[in-house]
Amino acid sequence: MKRQDGNWKPVEGFYWYRKLGNRVCAELDCGSAVSVKTRVTSSDTDNWSVRPDCDEPELSDCFTPATSLYTSLELNCSDSVRLVHGSSLCSGRLEVRSNQSKSWSSVCEGHLDLHGAQVVCRELGCGAPGLLQGVLYGEAEAPVVQTFQCEGHESALLDCGSSGSQTCSSGTAVDLTCTDPDDVRLVGGASHCNGEVQMKHHGKWGYMEYGTYYDLWTLKAADVICRRLDCGSAVSVRRSGSSGPKLPISSYCLLSTSTLTDCLRTDTDSNSTPLFLTCSGKSTDDGPDSVRVLP
Repeated sequence: MKRQDGNWKPVEGFYWYRKLGNRVCAELDCGSAVSVKTRVTSSDTDNWSVRPDCDEPELSDCFTPATSLYTSLELNCSDSVRLVHGSSLCSGRLEVRSNQSKSWSSVCEGHLDLHGAQVVCRELGCGAPGLLQGVLYGEAEAPVVQTFQCEGHESALLDCGSSGSQTCSSGTAVDLTCTDPDDVRLVGGASHCNGEVQMKHHGKWGYMEYGTYYDLWTLKAADVICRRLDCGSAVSVRRSGSSGPKLPISSYCLLSTSTLTDCLRTDTDSNSTPLFLTCSGKSTDDGPDSVRVLP
């Protein structure tokens, strides 16, 4: 990022999460954020720090001068594939940009099968395809006039074979929803709706971090976990005492998405404690009572 004096300086790696990194990828016209990581540097350096609750229209308004504690931000963008106008980084209308084209284009419905959807979801760092459907594309958009022929093992959509197509006869574009690759559970409580929050990331379970003074959990953010477990709404959040690997999740981020991977922060505190969550235990779809008549 450029300073007011015209010189460039790095951005420190603390407090970042993937959804926030997605704003940087968008400003650079580089697709969607695939991953955000903390890179260790050899010494302290003059850099920028970002506010974790950043919701300013201009991303630059979220940065303040700082001195890095031996870290900088490493951001990986998808470059040629992205999902737009969805509820998370893992859902939305599919757009691609070929090596020759500088503009983004929708993909016609029917020109991408399940194998191709698997490639897209994997390329974006998301889980398996959960929903593949068609949505109307705007008159100003120019759909990609080619059919992608993937086997499912390719690392990128543009690595797949393709065949030409003259038009999108249905007038619809591919809308794709990938599943969240991370799972969540409550352990050590009186029921499955009460306990320490554990999250499964890259195949391993870790305790969800309670947070620090700059990103503490609120009941509104914890509601996302309760709803995902079909446990109604959050009643209380507190610190717990178990030891083990910690996974820091930005509570600010969860206010605008239910996808845990979008909100996994780059930093963690070695002195942090797990989050203990109590949910109401009633699904919001069941009304005021939790009794059901089963067939």
